[in-house]
Amino acid sequence: MKEDIVNTSTSPKETRSVFVGAKVTPSQRDHIKSLAEQCGMTVSDYILSCAYNFKPKARLTKEEAALLQNLDNCRSDLVKYTSALHGMSTKQRMVMFNQIPFMVGWLGELSNVAEGVCQFLEAVKEKNRIPSNPQSEEK
Repeated sequence: MKEDIVNTSTSPKETRSVFVGAKVTPSQRDHIKSLAEQCGMTVSDYILSCAYNFKPKARLTKEEAALLQNLDNCRSDLVKYTSALHGMSTKQRMVMFNQIPFMVGWLGELSNVAEGVCQFLEAVKEKNRIPSNPQSEEK
């Protein structure tokens, strides 16, 4: 399954129509093809990205995706617990935990964990892209 690649070309009507070839050994071809597949890219997209010093990221395996989904479920649970605790009155929280400083610290840590997980999830979802030219990458 190929992933949608973001084309950062400056002209929306510009299409790739010129062929550029290189002689490689069969093992080199297999290696390049394997790297492209790991990144969810075609060989052309992968080589073009590398030519512009862009380092494509490998996509997740099925096992990694399942683990990531589990992590997302944990994040969701943390958010629900945090929301439930915020919905309690101060008296209810005092009765439940009996240590307000501990509770405040605990909520702060939960918030940090949830934010870290969200950032991780967004970074993993970012698609590989093909830079249009070397100058645009330096900006």
